[in-house]
Amino acid sequence: MRPPSSSTADPVLQLIDKKPLWKVSPANGSYYINSVAVSADGSRVVAGTFYHVYGAGESRRSPPGATPPPVATPSSSDNGTFGTYGYDQTGRLLWKDEFQGWQGVYWVAVSADGSRAAAGGLMAETGPQGFVRAYDAANRGRMLLSHPTKKRVNQVSLSADGAWLVSAAETLLLFRAGLPYYQQTAEFTSPGNESIVSASISQDGGTVAYADYAGWIGVLANDNGALTPRARWKVPGAGKSDFCHMISLAPDGRTFVAGGSGGQFFFFDVAKFIATGGPTVTYGTGVKEAVYGVAGSADGSLFAGVVNDGEAGKAYVARIVDGEAPAVPALSLKRNPNCAAINVSGGMIRVVFADGHPDGTPGHFYLYSCPTGAGQPLLRLRWIYPTGNMSWPIAFSASGNAVVGGSDDSHLYYFTP
Repeated sequence: MRPPSSSTADPVLQLIDKKPLWKVSPANGSYYINSVAVSADGSRVVAGTFYHVYGAGESRRSPPGATPPPVATPSSSDNGTFGTYGYDQTGRLLWKDEFQGWQGVYWVAVSADGSRAAAGGLMAETGPQGFVRAYDAANRGRMLLSHPTKKRVNQVSLSADGAWLVSAAETLLLFRAGLPYYQQTAEFTSPGNESIVSASISQDGGTVAYADYAGWIGVLANDNGALTPRARWKVPGAGKSDFCHMISLAPDGRTFVAGGSGGQFFFFDVAKFIATGGPTVTYGTGVKEAVYGVAGSADGSLFAGVVNDGEAGKAYVARIVDGEAPAVPALSLKRNPNCAAINVSGGMIRVVFADGHPDGTPGHFYLYSCPTGAGQPLLRLRWIYPTGNMSWPIAFSASGNAVVGGSDDSHLYYFTP
């Protein structure tokens, strides 16, 4: 959780009427929707249910056990029936994988072609605690992988056709789809010997970017199932909170964006990263707080990031020009922001955000947009949708026809931009 502040949201940021095409609560109002994913054409949506009572000082992106657990609520409150759920573009449930467990599904992914899905999180209070699973998303959700991990799986990522899967837990695991089941082909331990907080694989499966809780950011090559380190760099700072919370790798694997601990965003050109060992651009916001959400455009020319501003938030969307990102005006958000996604299609730049903090307070989904063109984007607010509780994840289909969000109010939301 983030520290309190006396600052308030921008008073001129008004609600603009917007309704989801559909919304659904997979657990009938019982659990959080901590992660969502959508296929490239918007026809397949995946979400998972998760629950944890966060104590003072706990953050969703801190490693489990890094801070004292809540003392007022027994740990049994984190036990329940959790699951991964697959839907079509109309909100019809196609398949589900439910289990009795502890805290549940922390992250989900779906391949760009909608054929495969993956999920990871926590299943047991004692070790092995975590799990990674994979599914045939086009065939009633048949399970193709169920693999235990010692710690929570913080993130899963799939190549465009679902042939390759990476999971981030105490180590980074690489799996290859077989006939039909996934098989592990490689395991990578971070240089900081800490859990991997974020990992992403390129659409062709050839490049993996990762970040760990020790502050290391790196790139690996997938050499036909073997993971070869290509470059690594440590986020500035020596404190336990000085690590990257989120990696956003471009589909072609040529660029990625990372969020720092002191209100900074880091943009990496992978080829230059391998050559120089550092980020191409470091973008400072002047706000010395953690960055929880970043996103990059498919062509690597734009990046977006969010940062706290007291009890409200700010978002930044910048274009990389000649290896630099000039300062841009901040976009206003009503609450502490959690996630960002960006889409460039149909002559438009569109960026969506999710905010809300702490639990028990309202959250929001936003869409800002502007026409494509040279120079820095001049984004305008198009709509805001309020949710009954803080909202963590938001995703944009590659084709630009769908925005999917999840909230602690237990609902999955599907919007047309």
